[in-house]
Amino acid sequence: MTPRPTAPARAPRVDGARRRLAAAGVCAALLAPLGAAPASAAPQAPDRSGTAAQPSAGPLALGIGRQKSSSTTLKAYLSWARAYGFRVSEHPSYGGVTRGAHSKNSWHYDGLAADLNYGPAGAPSSERTRARTAIKVADSMGLGVIYARDGTVGSAAKHRNHVHIDVGTTSNYGRGTVLAQAGSRTTQRLQQVAHFPLAQRDNLWGPNTDQRLQAIRAASRMHGTKFPYGVKTAQLAVGVTADGKWGPKSRAAHDKAVASLQRVLSVSATGTWGPATERTYLSVRKKLR
Repeated sequence: MTPRPTAPARAPRVDGARRRLAAAGVCAALLAPLGAAPASAAPQAPDRSGTAAQPSAGPLALGIGRQKSSSTTLKAYLSWARAYGFRVSEHPSYGGVTRGAHSKNSWHYDGLAADLNYGPAGAPSSERTRARTAIKVADSMGLGVIYARDGTVGSAAKHRNHVHIDVGTTSNYGRGTVLAQAGSRTTQRLQQVAHFPLAQRDNLWGPNTDQRLQAIRAASRMHGTKFPYGVKTAQLAVGVTADGKWGPKSRAAHDKAVASLQRVLSVSATGTWGPATERTYLSVRKKLR
């Protein structure tokens, strides 16, 4: 089956409510459980700290929504989910989409929605624990979620044993539809600066993210070219071979990483860590960490 091209962002159509409801509410009922995850796929916890804030918007009419996030954001999320041990399905890039399991206009067919499973079928406690983590990451990236985490109201009733992820404006955690979170991209962009693999750019400022960014900061001339986490960690953060020797190549890569960080923080991209970069970075770190 040849995947359909990714659909661009588009305004709501007259039948948008029916389309959204079908995409979100029908998929689980017709899908057969997938096999257990391979034993070799022992996941590691994603880089995160604390709990992502829940949507604060009040209930909306079920099925109302339109595309908000890009297909690129969804693909980055699915790469993370796969690396974390989830089985991704109902997406053109992950085994295709089951014909007849969704409405003919479903976002699944356009590569704008996917389903996640973890462990054996039947929503065991292990899957629910992992699903909560998957929801936090999806929230942080501004993606829509449907999963019976807090109840079984509306579409969540058919999403008890898998998590539905899409690019829409709404989510349902089990108590009815709410606005999906905005999904700030600053941390994700800083993770790119610190040379995290794509699957690890979860937009959550946890210990690993903090360590790499702090390593870049400490290796600056302003901070005395120090290596509180070791030279190899600093080299990974600036994107050179981690051989433990901080030479000209490492220094040049460091200055390039600083310039990239400055562009993310809207500071003049000089490549030199100075007072303005220090103030802005510390302010952003305090807010997002």
